[in-house]
Amino acid sequence: MNNSYIISGSLFGDEGKGTFVDYLSYTKNIKENVRYNGGSQASHTVINDGITHKFSQLGSHFLNEDSRTFLSRYTIVNLFNIIVEADYLERKINIPREELLKRVFVDSSSIIVTPYHKLINELNEIENQNNRRGSVGTGVSEVMRVYEKEGVLLSLNDFTNEEYIKKLHELFNITKSLLSTSSNKKLINKLITKEDIECLTNDKNKDYIIKCYENLLNSGLINIIEDITRFHQKEDVLFEGSQGLLIDKDYGIRPNTTLLSTSNKNGILLSNTINTTPHKIGIISSLISRHGIGVLPTYDKTLSSMISDENQKESYYQGFPRYGYFDAILLRYSQSINDNDEYFLSSLDRLSSFKEIKICDSYIYTGEITDDFKETFEYYIDNNRTIIKNIKKNSIYLRKYLSKTIPLYIVIDGWNKNISNITNIEDLPDECHNFINLIEYLTNIKIPLLSVGPNRNQKLERILKWIYLFREWHVQVKHH
Repeated sequence: MNNSYIISGSLFGDEGKGTFVDYLSYTKNIKENVRYNGGSQASHTVINDGITHKFSQLGSHFLNEDSRTFLSRYTIVNLFNIIVEADYLERKINIPREELLKRVFVDSSSIIVTPYHKLINELNEIENQNNRRGSVGTGVSEVMRVYEKEGVLLSLNDFTNEEYIKKLHELFNITKSLLSTSSNKKLINKLITKEDIECLTNDKNKDYIIKCYENLLNSGLINIIEDITRFHQKEDVLFEGSQGLLIDKDYGIRPNTTLLSTSNKNGILLSNTINTTPHKIGIISSLISRHGIGVLPTYDKTLSSMISDENQKESYYQGFPRYGYFDAILLRYSQSINDNDEYFLSSLDRLSSFKEIKICDSYIYTGEITDDFKETFEYYIDNNRTIIKNIKKNSIYLRKYLSKTIPLYIVIDGWNKNISNITNIEDLPDECHNFINLIEYLTNIKIPLLSVGPNRNQKLERILKWIYLFREWHVQVKHH
């Protein structure tokens, strides 16, 4: 029986999923990659041999020879972006676009995100400034909101009959109506190009959009197959997830979530469909980060000012990236949902300049204790303080509760030295091992692989003995 490696983000996204997908595919010689959730809003950055590429719909293993990607029925597919991404990659690796596209396959029942969804997404975020959900601005999640509100959902199957014409016309009408009723024309004109507005809301162009889809699907550039069984060639498979569990439509911290599934459940379903042995791998980062609005319990303004990431830029739709110290409570909650077998830890090098490092293992709660609060959290009272230890289940009030918490930290010595050039796990400073061991201890997980930088050769494998030989550290409890 072949193996499947199901990669999922365990926090708010931006954990480094792409770089680990690239590493696994290279070291285990895995050619097959299945995208099992999300869509073209994903941006998984991979850096190798001087080449940097932000993978959107192609699998993040595509820098490896003979790699193949399948966009499953659980992904939201942007057909035009597949071509655009292949164009970008062609310039970087000198493989003709047509050759790259021969290695990309799309499930015939996939749901399609259109330029209309993108514009609707942008207009909604602009119009609802005081009640924003938060968005990348690509329209992927908007697909489900339009379906829930308007009943319009376009799939590849619709192009086998006349249904696609009707649905594209409906999307045109929704977009035009939303633009005409918007009360913030000034900001719209500032953030959205006149060309986009003209193309997508002018009556004379709506049939042009239909023709673009027809021409693309008739070109033979998009390989449409029935399902994953037509893709799988009886070898090991990488299942690449998008975003993170904490913004999942069901398990995330609402309302600042996607409208899609970000757990590993669809990956497991697809793995079972092709009769492979699943290995569930969660990706975490040494610092917790969030790109966009929403609660982040350990957010630290000073810490955020110390972190510079060229791959995470501020935008109107996402806001600016925020950073906080590692949060064991949120990871324990994530693990209670995804039940991963092991975790890969990224960005250990980001802590290189820290003289001391904090890990949050509990919160002080300052709000009212309601019946729903009691059902949501595991907590205790200490000297008239309410101490939250675990999240037992999700709640529509989870964001409100977490916004009234103060993190309690375990503080350990940092290594305060550059580790990005270390190639042997034994050469890491003792303080690094202490940090990793403490995460494992507090969350009851195992971490067999970590990264000290974004490149493939900056991954270090650990020998797991499950004996916590904690070197001496200075432990104290602090809060801010």
